[in-house]
Formats: sequence, C-alpha cells, structure tokens
Amino acid sequence: MQTFFYPSAVAVVGASAQNLGNFVVKNLVRGFKGAIYPVNPHYAEIEGLPCFASIADIAGNVDLAIVLVPAAAVPAVLNACALKGTRRVIIESAGFAESGQAGVALQAQCVAIARAAGIRLWGPNCMGIVDVCRQHFFTFMHPGIRAEGLLPGRISLIVQSGMMSAVFLAELARRGIGVAKACSIGNRADVDECDLLAFLQQDADTDVIALYLESIPRGRRFARLAQSSTKPIVLLKGGQSQAGALAAMSHTHSLSGNSRLLNSIMTLSGVTLADSIYQMMEMAEILAAIPRINPQCRTAIITLSGGAGILACDALDRTGIPVATLSDHTTARIGQIFPSWMPVCNPIDLFPAVSMHGRKAPFEIALAAVLDDAAVDAIVVHFVAGLDESVPDLEALKKTADRAGKALIFWLMGRKVGSRRFREQARAAGIAVQDDALRIAQGLAAVARFTTWQAEGLVSVEPVRNRPSAGVDLPSVQTTLDEFDSKRLLAEWDIPVVTEQLVADPEEAWQAACRIGLPVVLKGLAPGMAHKTEHGLVKLGLSDQNALHSAFETLQRQMNGQGRILIQQQVARDYEVIAGFIRDDQFGACVMFGIGGILAELEPDVMFALAPLDMAAAHKLMQSLRNRRLMQGFRGLRPIDEARMTAILVQLGRMGTTFPRIAQIDINPVVISDGNPLAVDANIVFRENAD
Repeated sequence: MQTFFYPSAVAVVGASAQNLGNFVVKNLVRGFKGAIYPVNPHYAEIEGLPCFASIADIAGNVDLAIVLVPAAAVPAVLNACALKGTRRVIIESAGFAESGQAGVALQAQCVAIARAAGIRLWGPNCMGIVDVCRQHFFTFMHPGIRAEGLLPGRISLIVQSGMMSAVFLAELARRGIGVAKACSIGNRADVDECDLLAFLQQDADTDVIALYLESIPRGRRFARLAQSSTKPIVLLKGGQSQAGALAAMSHTHSLSGNSRLLNSIMTLSGVTLADSIYQMMEMAEILAAIPRINPQCRTAIITLSGGAGILACDALDRTGIPVATLSDHTTARIGQIFPSWMPVCNPIDLFPAVSMHGRKAPFEIALAAVLDDAAVDAIVVHFVAGLDESVPDLEALKKTADRAGKALIFWLMGRKVGSRRFREQARAAGIAVQDDALRIAQGLAAVARFTTWQAEGLVSVEPVRNRPSAGVDLPSVQTTLDEFDSKRLLAEWDIPVVTEQLVADPEEAWQAACRIGLPVVLKGLAPGMAHKTEHGLVKLGLSDQNALHSAFETLQRQMNGQGRILIQQQVARDYEVIAGFIRDDQFGACVMFGIGGILAELEPDVMFALAPLDMAAAHKLMQSLRNRRLMQGFRGLRPIDEARMTAILVQLGRMGTTFPRIAQIDINPVVISDGNPLAVDANIVFRENAD
C-alpha cells in the first residue's frame, strides 16, 4: 500500500486540457512534490508539463499510474504499465462490473493482466486517494473542493462510492472536521477495504477510521482486523434495505449480504455502526477527540437553559449513559454562586448564577468543580457563542480535563460568526464540539464501548479438532436431516436434547410414553415438511392411551403412510431461545443466538458471532441481546444456566466448523426450563460440497 500513497513519480494516463483528466493533473501540480507525467497522444503539454504519447515514452521510472481512459482501453494501458515496470495502478474510469456482464468480463480481464504482471489495482470506478496532510490529491475530484480548504486531521476515510468521497470531504470541511486520508475504492477488483484497514491501522497520521461500504466480501478478514484494531472504526453500511441492495448491485456490483448478521458481527468486533453520513462523521470526530473514557461514563451537564439540560438528560438516557450524581463537595462549591433558593443538581443550570455574576465566573467555578469530582467521567457543556466576547480558555480547559482523566465535549449553539470562531478555537485545542445532544450521547457511548472493548482484549479461539460422527450416517448429497437425526448428531456433540424415540405403531408409542413420562408429544417427520406445526404434524399434551392412539393414526393419515413418527417428552418451559450455525458467503462460519417464542415473531432479537468461538465469546454473544433481562431472572423466573448455554453455543461452532459440508444448523426452540436449556426441535442442512 505504501507506493499508492507515497509514490515518487506519477503518470496520468488519459490526462487532458479539460474535464476530469485535467482535474487529476491540476490536483497533482498543486501539491505533489514528485515527478508528474501526463499521458495523452493528442497533447504536447498539459498544465505546463510535457505530455507523452504513451507511458512507454517516459524516460524515468513511474511508481504509480492513474488511469482515466474509456474502459475498453484499460487492458492495453495495463499491458503498457507491465512493460514499463509500473506496479501500482489506480483505475478511475467507470464502465466495468457495475455496468453489466460485459463490464464484469472486462474487469476480470484487467485483473488477470495485473496478476500476471505483479500489478496491484485500485478501483476501477473510483475517485482515488486524497492525503490532506501531504497534499497528495490522486483524484479527479473537482479542484474547487480543495480550494475551499480541506482541514488536516486524524480521521481517515475508506469510501466505496466515488462521488460520496468528495461529498464527505466537502461536508467535513464545512463542519470544521479534519481529515488525514480519504480512499475511494469503487469496485474493489483488487485492493479492498481489508487492505486499507490494515494499512491505516499502522498509519501514524490516523487515529480513527471511518468507512462507507456497500458490501464486505472478505467479511471474516475485516472482522478479525477490527477485533485486533487499536484504533476506533466507524462503519456506515449501505444497501441494508431491499431497494438499497439492488441499487448497490448497479452502483459498484456489490452483494450487500445479510445485514442483521453483518451488524451483529461488527458490533461484537468492536466496530461502531452509524446510521447516516452525518452520524458517521460526527462519531468519528468525537472518537478522535476523546480516545478513551471510564466505561461507566457518568456525565455532568452544564447549561444555561433548563430545557437544554432536560434534552441532554433524555439523549443520554436513550444511549444508556448515566447522569452523574454530584458529590456533596461539588454541590457545595457550585452552591456558592447560586441564589439561596436554588439547589444544585445535575444538570447544572447556570442561568440564575449568570444573571447574578455574569457568565465567566459561574462557568469557571462549575467546570472546576465537576473536573475535580471523582464521580464524574464526562462533562457536556451547553454553550451559546456570539452573545458576548467571553469564551473559556479552551486550551487550558482541555489540559485540565486531560490531567483529570475526564472527557470534555461542548454542545454549541449561537450566532454564525461567534460559533465559527468557537469551533476553530475548540478544534485547535482538541475539544469535540457538536450541535446536537443526541449526537453527543451517541459519541460518548461509542467511546465507552471502544474503551471496554480495548480493556477486554481480543477473544481467543481454541483450534477445532476433527471429531467424526459415531452414530449418525452423514449424507453425501445436499439435504436436510430430519429432527430426529439432527438431534442425534447434536447429542454426539454434547448438546442436551429432549428425551425421545421413533415409534412404529400405537402400542410401541404407548410403551415409550410410559417410559418417558406423560404428557408426551407426537411429531410426524415427513420428507419436505420441515415446518411441522404449519402442516399439523405436531400433537401436544397427550396424556392417555386413547389420545395417543388417535393422534398416531391421524399423523399416519396426514403423511399418507410416509415418513416417521417421533414421540418425545413434553417439557415444561419458562421461555424459549433459538440457537444455530450458518455458513455465510461473506463471513464464513457463524453461530447464532436469540430470543425465541412470540417475542421473536414480534421483534426479532438475534445476534451472530464468528465461529469457532470460546466460552468468553459465547458469553458476550448472549449478553449482546436487547432482551437479555429475560434470561437474568425476569419477573421471578430462574436465571438461565449461562455455563450450559454458552457451552451449547461453543459446541455449535465446533460442530459446524468440523464438518465443512454443514451449511446451517437450527435449534428452534431451545426450551429454558427452570434455568436449564434443552434442544426440543432442530434441523441440520448439508450442502452439496465444501468447495
């Protein structure tokens, strides 16, 4: 990756005196210190530089070629680069995989040429690279965006969309947010987000990495990189709706994948997920300004408005951030400037004190008091700029907050000029500024989560040892094991299953029922009828011989004498959960866990984790559910046996990764009875082959 960002000589193939080819040359001339070689047989010079008919005509070495020619001409350019010895190429032209089958074939041809020649390809269908700190603009982005003034900063962007990268940069500049590097990667024929994530994790200019992606084909690699990252990662994932997924296919030829699975794995890998462009930028800014925080994140609010304090409390509550309880010493210090009739509480409404003493002294006293309070981890200051010339000494305030180990963030309102001046001073001091209380709360929550993630460290995974099946004949073709055979295989992997047996006639069924214990359940296992309840093949609450006999005959008629009949214990249940294994195209082997029963139908609460996983990772998966309180003794229910449940999840991961032909395992439901988990129904799907 180094040569893409720090070349000594750049050729622009497709340079011109106007339009996009001209923008690339102009951007280079205005910042790049190395050799610049425009390439176009129709010009003698461009922007005062000699222009060459082909890259072969350049006398010197060329580290990097930026290609902006019609798509059909790109293979010839790549062959010329191979002969020249140019091993890094950014293809900014469009008309490849995003344009249809012919474009897919053309992109594959380019990749084949590059691989044969040892060339790394960036793009195609992208806007290239911007390095604001070094003024390297390897892009056809309009020079006017650059002229408006992009601010150097500590956030680096990886953006799949071309025009979106330009929009991001313009918006960041308008909001006063600095950028280190911006990488537009387009179709990702070769270089992708994983390559760049690994590079930026080692980049001295980057503290936070923000990404807009429409898919993550190497999802498993991306998750492992995120898990080991010492820098916060903020991800905005496009294509999560059906319409968005279809648009992504035509935009950058991206298969968006299972959004619930992706979001689960990203969350459990320490990634902060964003819902919008602005949220992504603003959370990245807060993470850059506040590298770490006490995960309790007990927050003090200082405001000039009671209403603003209420809104700040509401925003913190929505994101799970507690409002700090101020110490008696803190309230006494602040109380000295309050009128006698007004008690000091959090939020700290300074308006009455300001009315008595002016703005400067009350702010200084309140800030000093909460900075000294051991029960406060973060301070949100609601500030109105431009009303007068009184502005806190932000540099001194930041140093004091850093020494106290506390996070400081301003919620800014006010007049245009005063607000702009305040933002500039805050940026110079390294203090985060936002104009929305909810964004502040979301940012503080993101910092607290990342701090916790860093403290916990990377989850270790035990190597999977091959463990052949002893009692179940595994199928050699694509098929779904029925419930009985599925649970026999689960039992071999120490996953607890309900007591059951196959029965051939009513008499055998009654003998089994007496042995198992009444009441019992009869199930019909018919080929092609995986959803037994919907087909009426589940008979519950059978507690006498006549009822059992009648249910058995009914099932035989419903299945036309085909299939098998299963009798099992009817287990008393407090509630249900679901567990499983899936082999995803982007993330590979994953374990699934969620709340079952009616809650799953009303509002799915399911999370996924990479498999195999150890007990710590399985426990984290369980704790990631929104409705986890159900498993923690809700309304007098006995808490779930976490050791047994985590062991089931670990075994599911081991089982799925041991047998590469297993595509999916569903245990639905896992009944929780008196805290104990028990698999009551299951099926296992085998794929054709393991390629």
